[in-house]
Amino acid sequence: MTMNNRIQNGKPYVWGFVAGLIAAPIIAFSAGWVSTSGARAEAVENARVETLAGICSSDAQKSWAEQNMDLAALKGWDNRMKREELVAASMSGIAVPEPLVKKVTNSCNKSLA
Repeated sequence: MTMNNRIQNGKPYVWGFVAGLIAAPIIAFSAGWVSTSGARAEAVENARVETLAGICSSDAQKSWAEQNMDLAALKGWDNRMKREELVAASMSGIAVPEPLVKKVTNSCNKSLA
């Protein structure tokens, strides 16, 4: 077998390898099989905020119910000051990392609105 025959026999494999090198990343990223570290960090942060906001909201509702107040009294634009005070009181009992405090507070306030 001569060198030219070997090259001719190997060409389909080389072309397949090159096409695979180009197509694999395109398919993987477009199908969502690969995620970036930034996307993962954002997903983790959102999960932490949702969890802590759920705890805050639950505490706020329990506190409001213990005062024999109707939860409907917290709804609406006019009652935002009551909600903000209630959320601030609930947040004092939860250990929230400093960078997440504002996001958790806003999310808790929205869940009560």
